[in-house]
Amino acid sequence: MRGVLLIAATILGGLALCTAARAAYLEDDDAAEAPARLIVAPRPPRPPRPVPDNPLTRAVRRMSVRRGYSYKGLTVFPVETPHVLDRTDYPSIAEALRRGVLRITEKGTGSVPVLLAENTGDRPILMLAGEMVLGGKQNRILREDLLLPAKSGRLELPVLCVERRRWSGPEAAFKSNTAIAALNVRAAASTHQDQEAVWKGVSDYQAALRVSSPTEDLQAVQDSPEVRKAVADYVEGFRKHWRPDTVGMVVARHGRIVGVDVFCNAALFRKHRDRILESYAVDCYVARRRLRAGGTAWRKLVPDRREAERFLRRTLRAHHEWRATPGAGRLLAVSGAGLRGTGLVYRQALLHASLFAEDQVIMPPVPLPRPILRRSPQRRLE
Repeated sequence: MRGVLLIAATILGGLALCTAARAAYLEDDDAAEAPARLIVAPRPPRPPRPVPDNPLTRAVRRMSVRRGYSYKGLTVFPVETPHVLDRTDYPSIAEALRRGVLRITEKGTGSVPVLLAENTGDRPILMLAGEMVLGGKQNRILREDLLLPAKSGRLELPVLCVERRRWSGPEAAFKSNTAIAALNVRAAASTHQDQEAVWKGVSDYQAALRVSSPTEDLQAVQDSPEVRKAVADYVEGFRKHWRPDTVGMVVARHGRIVGVDVFCNAALFRKHRDRILESYAVDCYVARRRLRAGGTAWRKLVPDRREAERFLRRTLRAHHEWRATPGAGRLLAVSGAGLRGTGLVYRQALLHASLFAEDQVIMPPVPLPRPILRRSPQRRLE
C-alpha cells in the first residue's frame, strides 16, 4: 500500500511540474508577443566644429577689441594685436599715382568690368575694394582687394561701375580722389555682388540725400557739400580716440554691428583709417536722415564691447574659400555665421580684411517704422 501511494505521489508531482513548465512557456510566449520597451542610448555629444586654420583665423585669434567710442550714432571699437607678421607700409593708389609709378587705363576701347593697371615702381601697391577711380569712359570702384606687384606689367583690375549713364570720354588715364565708396556700395563690391546691386546702392544714397546727378554718379553724392561736411565731422569726432598701435576697427551703426576692417599693421591702418571711417559715416548719416524723415526721435545706443568681440570671432565659425587674384597673394572669401567679406593674404600674412554683417548692410526703407529705442546701460562715450 505504501508503495502504491509513493508511486501515485511521484506521478502527481511530475504532472504538476509539467503544468508549471507549460504555464511558464506560455507566459514567455505572451511576453515575446508584447511590444518590447526600447531603451535609447544617449546621443554622444557632437564634436566641436573644427576652426579653419588659415592666416585670417590665426590673425583674428590674436586680436583684441578695445572699449568703444560713439559719436552721432556711429560706434567704433579699436582692434589691436600683439603679433605683427608683415610690417610693410604698402603704398596706396593715391600715393602711387602722385609718384607717377601707377597708371590705370581702359582696356582697349573700353570694358565696364575691367581696367588695366601697371606698377612701374619697385614696391607693391595695396588697392582696396571700394576705392574709387575716376575718369575714362565712366567712374569705377575696385571689386576686390588687390596687391599690385612691383614692375607688374599691365594687369587687369576687376571693377564695378558707379556712374550709370555715361560711357564716353578721352583715353586719358584714371585718377583717384582717395575716396572709398559708402558702406552699402563697398560691401556689394567686396562680397562679389553683381553690377545691379551696386547701381541700386548708388540710387538709394542719391534718393536718401536728394542728390541729383545726370549720370547717376556716386561721386556726386559723396562730393556734395552736405555729405563732405557730415563725414568731416565724424572723422574729427573720433580723432582723439585712436591709439598708435590700433590695426583695425569694429563699427556699429545706431547700436548694431555693421562691419569690421583690420590690417596687418598699425601704419597701414593709419593710412586708410579716415577713408574707411568716412565710408561708414556716409551710411550712418543717411540712416540718421531717414530716422528724422520717419519722425522717429532716435536715442544714442552703444553696443557692448563683448558684442563687438563676438562679431569679430564669428570669422572663426564661417565658411572660408580661397580665390585667385590678378595681383600677388590670394583672396580668402568669408561667408556664413552672420557675416561675409574677404581677406587678402600675401606670404602667409593677412594684409587686409573687410567683413560685413549680412543683415545690416542694406539700409532700411523709407518711411521707417517707429521702433521703441532704449538707452544702453553702458556709459555713452561722446
